[in-house]
Formats: sequence, C-alpha cells, structure tokens
Amino acid sequence: MASAQIRHFYNTPTTISSTTTTTTRQLLQQQQHTNNCSSSSNSNKRKQFPSVTFLGHTQKHRDSEAVTGAEARASGATLCQAKASETRTGAATAGGTATAADDVRESWSADEITASLKTQPRMQHPLASSAATLHVAAPTAKQQQQHEQQQQHKCPHPAAPAGLAAHAGTSERNCYATSTSCLSRLSSKVSLSQDSTKPHHKEQPQQRKPLQHVASTRDSDASTSTNPAVSILMDMQKFARSIFPLVIIFNLLPLFYAECDQTFVSRIGGPQNGSFSAPLLHNHRNHSRQCLYTFLAGPGQRVEVVFKSFNLRGSPPDGSAVGELPSCVHEYMDIYSEVQSSEPAELINSPFGGRYCGTIPPRRRISMYRAVAISFFSNKNVTTDLFEGTFRFINASEYEIGIPIAGSPCSYTITPSMSVNKTGALISPTYPGAYPKDMSCTYQFLGESNQRVRLEFRDFDLFFGGPHCPFDYVKVYDGPDNSSALIGTYCGQQRNLVLYSSESSLFVHFYTLPRTANTQNRGFKGIYEFSESFVKLDFIRENDGIHIRGSECDQKILSKKESTGFVLSPNYPYPYIPKTVCRYFIYGMQDAQHLERVRLEFNAFNIPKVEHKDKSESNCTDGYLKIYLKGQETADAYDKFDYELCGNETQRVISEGPRLAMVFSSGELQGRGFKGKYTFETEYKIPGTAAPDGTCSFTYVSSSKKRGELNSPRYPSNYPSDTNCSYLFLAEADEQVTIVFDHFKIKADNNANATAGAYGSGACFEDWLEMYVVYRDNNDRLLGRYCGQTAPGPVESPRGAVGLRITLHTDQESVASGFKARYFFESAKSDAGDCGGNFSNQDSGLITSPNWPAGYKAPGRGMASNACNWVMKARPGYKLSIHFEQFGLEGDPANRGCPAAVLRLWMDVDSDQPPLELCGEKPPVEHWHYTSTGQTARISFTTSDKTVGAQGFRIVWTEIQDSGPGPPSVGLHCESTYHFQCGAGYCISDKLRCDGVKNCGPGDDTDELHCTTEAAEEDYDVLIIITLLVASSLICLLCILCHSRRNRRNHVRQLGLHRNAHYDSQTSATGFL
Repeated sequence: MASAQIRHFYNTPTTISSTTTTTTRQLLQQQQHTNNCSSSSNSNKRKQFPSVTFLGHTQKHRDSEAVTGAEARASGATLCQAKASETRTGAATAGGTATAADDVRESWSADEITASLKTQPRMQHPLASSAATLHVAAPTAKQQQQHEQQQQHKCPHPAAPAGLAAHAGTSERNCYATSTSCLSRLSSKVSLSQDSTKPHHKEQPQQRKPLQHVASTRDSDASTSTNPAVSILMDMQKFARSIFPLVIIFNLLPLFYAECDQTFVSRIGGPQNGSFSAPLLHNHRNHSRQCLYTFLAGPGQRVEVVFKSFNLRGSPPDGSAVGELPSCVHEYMDIYSEVQSSEPAELINSPFGGRYCGTIPPRRRISMYRAVAISFFSNKNVTTDLFEGTFRFINASEYEIGIPIAGSPCSYTITPSMSVNKTGALISPTYPGAYPKDMSCTYQFLGESNQRVRLEFRDFDLFFGGPHCPFDYVKVYDGPDNSSALIGTYCGQQRNLVLYSSESSLFVHFYTLPRTANTQNRGFKGIYEFSESFVKLDFIRENDGIHIRGSECDQKILSKKESTGFVLSPNYPYPYIPKTVCRYFIYGMQDAQHLERVRLEFNAFNIPKVEHKDKSESNCTDGYLKIYLKGQETADAYDKFDYELCGNETQRVISEGPRLAMVFSSGELQGRGFKGKYTFETEYKIPGTAAPDGTCSFTYVSSSKKRGELNSPRYPSNYPSDTNCSYLFLAEADEQVTIVFDHFKIKADNNANATAGAYGSGACFEDWLEMYVVYRDNNDRLLGRYCGQTAPGPVESPRGAVGLRITLHTDQESVASGFKARYFFESAKSDAGDCGGNFSNQDSGLITSPNWPAGYKAPGRGMASNACNWVMKARPGYKLSIHFEQFGLEGDPANRGCPAAVLRLWMDVDSDQPPLELCGEKPPVEHWHYTSTGQTARISFTTSDKTVGAQGFRIVWTEIQDSGPGPPSVGLHCESTYHFQCGAGYCISDKLRCDGVKNCGPGDDTDELHCTTEAAEEDYDVLIIITLLVASSLICLLCILCHSRRNRRNHVRQLGLHRNAHYDSQTSATGFL
C-alpha cells in the first residue's frame, strides 16, 4: 500500500522507490468496502461501495450515476451475504445449529438496495465526514496481517511484494482473474474485515429491522414447503440470489483492473526529476474514477510540481471565495502541498490546497515539507491528454534562512554571523510556488550595536484584499519584536520595496488568512544585509528632524508655527557618504486656522559639478540637490523638480504652499554637502506683491498689471483668525482704480444690516472689511466698514486720489469664507464722471438716474464701471434737504448687499464720516429724507460690468435755513421776509411755493397749498393768448384767400381782352375779301 510506503519512507533514513500500483486510494476503497458490509444492516447509515474519496474528500456525482451506485451497493450486499454464509457454515460445523431461515435472514433484496440508494445523502464539501470514515475503516496491524495470510493461502498474487499482499483491490482482482470459486474466499476476507470493525457496531442486530421482516416472511414460506409449486419457486429464488452477485461483480471488473495511481519517490542515485500526465482510462459505463499522484522527497529535500498543460472539464469555481465549489463537478484536481504524516488517518488533516478545473493550470507548487499529493477525479468515458506536468526534488536548505524558532515551521532568527559578508536571502516558505493558507511566519534580524539592517524585496506577490491589507500581509517592525514601532504593512504586488532599520534590529511577520478560497500568489523573495556603513542618523535628531522609519536617511521637518531651523546633508560638515539618497520633507502648518509656506536659503553649499561639452546637458550628473516647491512629492512626480543645484551655487526659494521637498543624491565624488536655513511663514494665498517681511500686506501697482483679482486669505477656504491684512492699489496720475466684489461673507454676530444702516462700527465689531480712498497727502478717507453678507458696492476712486486701500480684520474666534474681488486701472474721468454735475447758489434741484424713468443700463463693452457724481453746495448759513421720491436699484442690502450698483450719499463732503450706501427698492410707504450736516453734500451713483439694470431714482434737494443742531422748530424765525416756512419748520425760498415740487420734505406739502386762484388767473391769460393767436391765424388766412381770388380775377380779365383783339383782326380780314 502507498500508506505503508509513506510510513516506511518516513521511518527510513534512505530513499526507497515504490510501485505505482499499490496506493492509498485502494486501501481506502477496501476500508470503505468493509465499512459497507459492517453497516449494511442499518438502512440510515449505508455508504457507497466505489470509493470516490481521497483523504476523506467525498465527491459529488451526476444523477445519471445513481444506477451504477446502486449496483455497487448491491455487490456490497452480496459480498456481505457471502460473509454471513461462511460464518453460519462454520457455526454449523461446530455446533450443527444452522438453519435455512438464518441463511435467508442475512440476505438483501434488490428492491431494498434500490430503496437504500434513494435515501443515500450526497456529500458536498470535500472534507465532510472524512475523519469518521477513516477512523472506522482503518484496520489494525493484526487484522492487516490476517488479511495478508488469507490472501497468500487462498488467492496469492505472485507478482505483488509480500508487504503489499494485503491490498484489497489487488487480491480481489487476482481472485476474479483465477476463477469464480474465489468468491467464497473474497467473502471470507471481507468477513475478516467485518469482524475487525464489530466493536463499532454493537447494536447491529437491533437495527436490522428490514432484514428481520424478510426473514419472518421466509419462515412463513417454509411452513408451506409441502406445496411442490412453492418449493420450486423458492429454489428459483435461491438460484437467482446466487447468480445476482456474480453479475454485479463482473460489471465492476473495469474498476478493479484500471490502474491509475502513481507514486514518485526520491532515491539515492536515482533521478531527481521527471514528468507525469493524466491516466488513460476506459470507462464505458461512466463510473466515477479517482487517481492519486504522490510525490515523496528525501531528507533535506522538497518537491516542486509544475503543470505544463491543463484541460479538464468545467470552469473554476465562482463561489470559491465563500467556500462553495459549484463548477468543478465532473472532473477536477485537488492539490495537497502541506502533507506532514504518512498515516492515512492523518492525511485528512493536511490543509486543502485548492480544487482546479477548466483550462487554466494551477500554479507551481513547492511542498511545505517532503510530500505533495494530487488527486484527480473524473467520470468521463475515456480520459486522455487532460493534464501534463513535471516534478523535481529540490534542496530544502534554501528555505532554512536562520535559527529555527520552536513551534513554527517557518520562523527564524537571523544574525550577522550566520551569513557570508553579513548578507543573505529572505524567502517565503514555498516561494516561488503558491504559498499556503493559515500560516504565520516570523523573521527576527538581530545585528550588532553599531549596525543597521537593510531589507530589499526583489519579488513581492501577496493576495491584495484592499489598501489596509486585511487578509494576507507582511508587517515590518523597527525593532526586535512586534511590540516595536511599525514601519509598514504590505500586500498585493510591491516594487522597489527597500526598508532600513533605525537601529540594529528588524522584525518581519508574514501572515496568511485561513480561508477556503483558492489563492495562487507566490509570496516574496529578497535579500538582507547587516552593515556599519549605512548613514548615521545623528544629523537628523540634532536638528529637530524626524527620521522616517524604514528609510536610510529620509527625514521630516514640521513647523511649530512660524519657526526656523537648519537642514543639513548627511555627515555635515564632513564629506558625505558616496552613493546615498536622502529625502527631506519640510512641511508648514495647514489646518482650519493656519496655513504656512516655507522659505529656504543656503548658508553653505558644495556638491561637485561635472562639466560637459554639451551645454544643453545638465552638469549635475554625479551628485545633486533637487528642490520641489509645488508638492510634487505627493504624486511621486520626482522628475518634475523646480530647481536642480550642484557646484557651489546657492539659491533662495519660497514654496508655493505648505510643502517643500528636497532629494539629495551623492555620486561617486565627495563634497562637504550643504547647510540651509528654513523659515515657516504664514501663507495667505493672495495674488499680488507680498510684503518682504512676510506680513499679510499686498500691493497692486498699475504699471505692473492693469487688472486682476484679490481675495481674503486662503479663499475659498475660511480665512484664519486673529489676522490683519492690507491691500493697496496705486494708480498712475491720470488713472482711476475700480473694485468690484464677486463674493463676500465676513463673520458678524449682529447681522442686522438694513437699507440705510448696513455699515459701520455699530454693525461690524468682530470681523470686518474697510475701504479707504488714498490721497496724495497720505490722508485716507473711509468709504465704509462691511461685514456679514452685505457685499460692498462697486467703488471708483475719485479724480485726484492716488488709489484705494482695503483692510481685513479678524478676531480670535469664528471665521468665514471671506471675499473675492476684481480690480481695474482705467483712464481718469471728470469730476462729474460719466454723468452728473455741480449745483451751487440754487434754491432747489432735481437729480435722476441716467435714462430716467426708462431705467439705467450697464456700462459699455470693455468698461469696468460707470459713475455719476453730483455735488450740491448751499450758501453759508444754509443746509441741504435731500428727499428720495422714488428709488429702485438692483441689490438686496440685508442678504447680499449692493455688488452690482450702488448709490453713495455723503452728508458732509469735508467730514471723515463714511457715506451711506443705498440699493434695493424703496417701498412707497417709506420716506427716505436726509439733511446734510454741512454746506456741501455729494451723491455718487456707480454701476459695474455685472449690472443688469433697474428703474433708477428721482431725488429732490432743497436749500434750507440752518437752524442749528437738532430738528427745526415751527416757531423758527425765517431770515428774511421772502422766505417761506414749511409745516415741518424748514425755511425755504419763497420762490419754491406753488412750483409743483414738494420742497418741504416727505409728508409736508405746505409749499404747494393755496395755489388755486393764481392757477385760475394763469389759466385765463393762457386762454386769451391762445384765442388771440387763433384769431390772428384766421385773419391771416382770410387775407390770403382774398388776395388769391383777386389775382385770379385779374388774370381772367387780361385773358378776355386778348381774345377780343384776335376776333377783331379776323373780322377785318373777312370784310376785305
């Protein structure tokens, strides 16, 4: 048997060859056949006769094979009859008490066999009930010896070795080949196997109720044996029962004659490699066949199996990830590469290596120990050219990379003294074959105190379960065990994976998950090295750097809020080590409240330069320092550097964000290296010319750029807290600057901005934005303070001003998204702008928006804004009353401000008070009335390029007598007799009475009362004038008609005289004739 060979092989120090015909599968068939006999009396525990299991893996069959299974079970029942018959015969010889009824009681009918097949369950999982089967079927050594003796005396096989004579399948085939008389001896052999299993079936007589029922029936038939017809019928039944087993046995002969098991054993002086292929089976009745290929290596060896071709029916299991095997049913191959013991009962404990079918061959397999087993199953009629492969026995010392650790087959301790030149190979347990499942291997590298460990993986292929490697993984720790700091967790496929220890030890843990799914990844292979020449890390620790674990000399420098420090090359100020690559990551602060940039300037720099004749070729080919300012390292874009430095040149650089990275590569030439000073500065991400001191101050000059954008710090992200920023716009002498806001949101707890009170310190006292007009005498005039979401309206610097200035102030608490705006430098306009005017020495006036009442329009194409400025100046001792009769501009002061169009009203031009900003629509029931605080008032109406258009406004201004501070009183004495006192107490010019305009203000029309008589007289005069004009027109028309009639009459008279003269001349001529 193969099991006996494996036992003998493992217990013998030398390698022994074995035949390929005596196999473990045949032993399992004999044991299961014996099991069938011993349990045939229990209808609920019947087993299949033709074994389709290997190592306890019962396979599924097609429904069309049920009849074949029934025949096999019938054969088993017949053999059990023969065993029971011989037992009763021996008992009759000893005591003479055997009866015909006993003979009948032990027989099964064909119907019962068919019924038992219908209740036979099918086993689906390859490991189902395998242990119980082998436990019952395994014979003891004494029983096996009895088998051998019986076969040698009753039906010897001269060609089989003595140690293999106990094989049941061989004995049976020899018996059938000799004569049919061997049936009784085969029955006696099976009876012996049955006796060996009797302790497992003590309740057998009580469980054979169907057989007892048949026996009782046949006892009743024996009572009627006096009838000749009945006796003849009984004789025919006995004859049929004796013939039926022979028919079944002859049907099973192809199963016993087909040899397909093969065993390949390494032997001293023998071949260490070979090939194998699929067996040639003639299976005309579609019987399920299973062939076992066993590969046994010698001491200090392992087995390598490689498949060259593979073409089995079916497709790989789609449900393999959850333990289901739905597709590989009729033909498949099971692989076991972790076989440890030769005992058949222990073989089932070997981990299942996977089931394969289809056209994709399994990957290379290398045994974990000294054996590989391959089970091939098929129910095909003819099997040929299904698979082909090669095997070889390899040296196992390659996998012993250190001192083994007890309790694990793949854990080692590695020290420098164990390897040549302090280097060696690191390899996974079965590389390059598919690695096993449910495995945990550790590799502990322990160097000397002044050494570091370098580990380079040259091939890395693990199952990839996700970026966090939840299934199979390799973990590397920066220390002697897994309690040390973790360098990284790796899975999938890794390239250029090189790791260094920070000190003298390194710990590697390789883990594979226990699962049913087939995985065929190779594992890993690498090299390790212990060395004293690796870069010392003192230059990092002494300069507030953080060594990046796993690297040789990479470091990270983090900001401590506007901190400074130094960055050095390795071993500075001494010459650096050749052929070394170190990376520097200098990162400023970047969070909800902080954003920094990095400023770097070198104090010393010496990296040898190589001069080339070709000027287009870089001179930094031996050693260099590459600088990255835009965060290219985050995308591994190290080929897109901003600077490449070598020689003795120095450079001052500023990052474009919070990240600055450098890569230092030393060539074969040595130099002193470099020393640089880094400074973390607050990064505002504001376009413009920044102040050299790093503060949040930016300047925009017309000579540099005519138009552009500006924004709050870090827009569109929230601006930082506790910040003050300044934006200065300087125009040329003949230019003006215009600013238009596109987004505005400044934190304001009291966002009670109304139409007329939207701005100022009363509404904005936490965070705010202020706008100023800058004049040449360095005198700034405040335009307004803004907060909340009320965006400032478009602003245009007045003529004569230098420019504009914007300041942003934030406190230490909450923040918002800030603002975004555009600026334009354009040619200067007149004081009145695109429209407007100056009013002085006038009693009253009317101001309307352009194109009133049709509605104003947006500026012309290419223009940033339109501005109309009106200046009203009263006489000394007088003020101005300004009343908005109608008002409608686009905008919403309470929600979004006046970003497109705005009207600004200065109540005193000479004062520093900011103007009122008005937009939106005035409701009819509201009264907008303002009184100037000085002699001069100014109104400015500005539209931007984002203006849509609206109706506009109509404003009435009136000069009134100054009554001092506070509201006027009704008893106020007007200055002269021609002044008129309004009902509200204002004194206006008497000329303004009854002019059709309400100059006294809203709700006061006293200046337009008592104007009826004067209006009637004026209407009468107008009527007289109109009458006179109409009469004059009629007289003129009559004169014209008379004159034309007179002319026509004269013309007729002259025409008549001419005709008479002509008549007279004709008469005279007639008379003469």
